[in-house]
Amino acid sequence: MRAPRVQCPACDRPVALMPTRRTGYGVIHDHKRDRRSLQLCDGSMRQLPLTDAALWQDALPGLPAPDGPPTLF
Repeated sequence: MRAPRVQCPACDRPVALMPTRRTGYGVIHDHKRDRRSLQLCDGSMRQLPLTDAALWQDALPGLPAPDGPPTLF
């Protein structure tokens, strides 16, 4: 599966944008500001439009190559 990547509006790190039931939008994947912190970043679980996606996550090694261009659903 390929997930689009966006810049988190709170911490400005590239994070995955997971698809939702709402058409054209995705939810920012849960992430922490600091690796050792126990609290999630304020930008976690925000809905953003998929048009804000800047990057696409690379496919996992060992999986067959996709036949066509990446799709969200």
